[in-house]
Amino acid sequence: MVLFAIIRFIPIIQTLWYSFLKKSTIRPGQRFIGLENYRYIFSDEEFGKALFNTLFLAFFSVIGSVGLGLFLACMVNSGRKGMKFWQALLFLPVIVSMVPSTLMWKFLFDYNYGFINQLIVVLGGKSVDWINNSSIVRWPVVIIGVWKEMGYNMIIFYVGLKSVPKERYESASLDGVNKRERLVYITLPAIRPITLFVLVMSTIKFIKIFTQAVVLTSGSQASGNILKTLVYYIYQQSFSLHSMGRASAAAMVLLVIVLILTALQMQIERND
Repeated sequence: MVLFAIIRFIPIIQTLWYSFLKKSTIRPGQRFIGLENYRYIFSDEEFGKALFNTLFLAFFSVIGSVGLGLFLACMVNSGRKGMKFWQALLFLPVIVSMVPSTLMWKFLFDYNYGFINQLIVVLGGKSVDWINNSSIVRWPVVIIGVWKEMGYNMIIFYVGLKSVPKERYESASLDGVNKRERLVYITLPAIRPITLFVLVMSTIKFIKIFTQAVVLTSGSQASGNILKTLVYYIYQQSFSLHSMGRASAAAMVLLVIVLILTALQMQIERND
């Protein structure tokens, strides 16, 4: 508990205090300014863009990674031949670190020689500038996130599926229940706690999204800024603009968003 307090609670309290100060990362001294940092970030257009991008990426990444994770877990749990091999193969993206994973996808999405654009051209379409187009670049980041996390979610769901008593499925088969009804009325209710865990953990991961957006757009016309997320906004305020107070205020907003989304998911689970 002491270690947890040192690495978790104390930094949070310190960040909350900094959010009320005018404090620089390169100049000595600090001054209490109340809610001025919060007024600044909520009136900052860049903060609004970062918030929208973060929620967009988190929403679609969570849906994709959780949905595919459950589907793959059901396939692996089906007992078909060769499923263990696919289980290990699908888990590999989880092991590879985020930077090389994103670089690999960056090559695939490259405008001039990327495999994805080459495939589009072969099918009769035109090459798409996935990385430098601010309205499109969100989707590659979503794809990278889903690809990276679906294997982890698959394993968690697989453990949950293994805990469902086989007698329930056998009884349902005798009653003539089809596969879809078994999924809706037996499997999903039985793994509800696992589903809540996966949803909460995935939401926290994707709300803090940073590496994919920065690495994917590095070297582009507006590297990093073309797809600014909340974590990148915090980084920029702190280390580029040297405002620890504004960065701390943005970090507290991010913390509140995570707490609200987690509380909503847990409340929905309780109501169900």
